Amino acid sequence: LLRAKTRKQEVVTARQAAMYLAKELTNSSLKTIGLHFGGRDHSTVIHAYQSVEDQMKTNMGYKQHIEKVRKRVELNSL
Repeated sequence: LLRAKTRKQEVVTARQAAMYLAKELTNSSLKTIGLHFGGRDHSTVIHAYQSVEDQMKTNMGYKQHIEKVRKRVELNSL
């Protein structure tokens, strides 16, 4: 679903969060991350990352949610 071309807001939000976490938690290039999300361009990954950063600055609940998911991912990768 995250690789789909859909622009439904709930899918876009989840995809952007996943791209953000991929950039934060891996050493993969922007191009590689984009390819894993349905062949998207590196600029799409940059936009997703910035969108998540901006949202976290203004929405504490969203920030807490992203941090919770990040911790889960980090724990599962040990």
